Amino acid sequence: MLRIAGHPVHAALIILDKDGTLLAFDALWHAWFDAWRQALEARIPMDAPLRQAIAETLGVNPATDTWDPRGPLTLAATAEIGVLLAGLLYRYRGIPWDETLDVVQEAERAARRHIATGDLIQPIGDVRGWLQRLRAAGLRIAIVTTDERAFTELGLARLALTPLIDTMVCGDDGLPLKPAPDAALEVCRRLGVPPEAAIMVGDTVADMAMARRAGLARAVGVASGALSAEALAPHADVVIPDIHAITVAPAGDAHDKDMHP
Repeated sequence: MLRIAGHPVHAALIILDKDGTLLAFDALWHAWFDAWRQALEARIPMDAPLRQAIAETLGVNPATDTWDPRGPLTLAATAEIGVLLAGLLYRYRGIPWDETLDVVQEAERAARRHIATGDLIQPIGDVRGWLQRLRAAGLRIAIVTTDERAFTELGLARLALTPLIDTMVCGDDGLPLKPAPDAALEVCRRLGVPPEAAIMVGDTVADMAMARRAGLARAVGVASGALSAEALAPHADVVIPDIHAITVAPAGDAHDKDMHP
């Protein structure tokens, strides 16, 4: 049994978002987008109108370098962002569509290579120890992320988390993306756990919506990533500072019989 912000909850499976939930969001993804933008500019000269269009379309405030927490750059899958960028290059530069897609994808691959060599993949606290405690208590653990599988696997391996994850669904696995319920239902199917015995933990409204559409027992928001606690509250069953507010309840807890989802 788990305790979430002190309240006992029975669950067999915990489904986790990755960035902003397990891994620190800002440093990694700002560096990634900066590298992507620079790689694009090295291939295609950009003027002020195009830069402004990119910022407005993706939800970036150029003056503060902050991202709209519910904008494409924060929530969309890499492929979706690539299509938006390609559309802008087609409009402002008149590059043929197929060539535009190639340029955008090539620049994104260059950005991934750049940040993969740095020290930007950082856990939010002792993620490995936290996952180990969940596993020791008999919990199944899954990840559902809009990030690409190759980079997800790199991040998990870098932090020695891979053996602690039972299964995961990534943004390029071919399933509909959050907030569609498909990815959550798929991990439940793989692990043989009914949705009503699973909880979702994530840092975005899309995470919470996926949990509800999939019929999961709890939609737990964490204020360690894209959205504040206030922004998450209307969409979550409970909002906590970070994953470390979820703990394993002692065996034989006196409240066990009262606290089913």
